[in-house]
Amino acid sequence: MLPDNIQYISRDDPRYPPLLRQVSDPPKGLYVRGNLQDIPCISVVGTRRCTSYGRRATSEIVSGLVATGMGIVSGMALGIDGEAHKAALIAGGYTIAVLGTGIDEASLYPREHIRLAHEILDAGGAIVSENPPGSPSFKYAFPRRNRIIAGWSPATLVVEANENSGSLITARLALEDNREVLAVPGSIWSDVSMGCNKLLSLGAKVCTGARDILDALELDRPELISQVRANLPLTAEESTLLGLISGQMHVDDLALNSGLPSSHVSAHLSLLEMKGYVAQLGGQMWSRTASRLPK
Repeated sequence: MLPDNIQYISRDDPRYPPLLRQVSDPPKGLYVRGNLQDIPCISVVGTRRCTSYGRRATSEIVSGLVATGMGIVSGMALGIDGEAHKAALIAGGYTIAVLGTGIDEASLYPREHIRLAHEILDAGGAIVSENPPGSPSFKYAFPRRNRIIAGWSPATLVVEANENSGSLITARLALEDNREVLAVPGSIWSDVSMGCNKLLSLGAKVCTGARDILDALELDRPELISQVRANLPLTAEESTLLGLISGQMHVDDLALNSGLPSSHVSAHLSLLEMKGYVAQLGGQMWSRTASRLPK
């Protein structure tokens, strides 16, 4: 039984976000606190280690979007995500926080943003997750969460991101679902701008203000999926698992050969699937995709 302040919205419910229903892997349902309003939204993501430049860019762009009647979707993480929610609230706008944990009071994450979560709800916004109440913080849940952020909106803005940022996974997922991706350019000497500058070098649209996002939604996006995938680095564990996959392999065999627990292997395989390196065949069987080779 759900707490009184949480409702479950299934995929066939008319309140389910219509753009999210169109993605390749939509959640079966969403747990919701607050109000889901039927207004257009833009997704904003970025690094947890944001700079003063990133905070200012987020504030100005988000306030400009709110002024046009757009809502803001982000992940309530420390850094750019939190700044996006705060900027929307300061501007009197609507914002949605998508979590990788449960949305009950005890599970809200990060704990540093408990007050922000309450401010979002008090302002008429919403906190959502595909994970049921009581689901704890688990790092492999966050890439799954990112597909919801990317799928909720017609465009995703990346403000600051390093080359290993999960924001780049969000950008790639947005592209695969035929959504616009924009990035704020940054200094060539800034680590937290390398991911954004890489996206721009591949043809993502430059964003220096809210107007750029509104203009981009009226244009055809460039096909960047394969290029973005090629620039998503592999972790040491992912490289090891990828090297072990020959033909079709069961997750238990990969666990035995790698020395990793099966639960960790499954989590790493999910990330490899998001990055385009492997495909799940059913029955916990996996294979490499023919078009990808490790970097």
